[in-house]
Amino acid sequence: MLDPDERLVAAVGGAARYLADAAGLGNETILQFQASVVSACKHCFQCHKSDAPCGVILRRALDRLEVEVALPAVEPPQEQKQSWDGFDEVHCEMRDHSAVLRLTKYVAPNLPAD
Repeated sequence: MLDPDERLVAAVGGAARYLADAAGLGNETILQFQASVVSACKHCFQCHKSDAPCGVILRRALDRLEVEVALPAVEPPQEQKQSWDGFDEVHCEMRDHSAVLRLTKYVAPNLPAD
């Protein structure tokens, strides 16, 4: 959980960069991924008017990277007008009384060696 603070957004961007690097993405793609995550967090934090902290989850699956930003007590937009370069899917939904923005980047599976 994070307070909507610019300094914390930078920390999320650093974690996103690490996640993209660990997934084996190229440097240009890593920088684009990081910039888009920072942009998405800033956008969501601007929409957040409550004192409740926001949730940010960075997730690595075999075939994708996901970033979720949850805003408590906020309704998701009816239409998704914002897009972020470098992501293959952008979804907004309501979950547990929070608007959730989920960004997905598909990557080549990183299978363990035998």
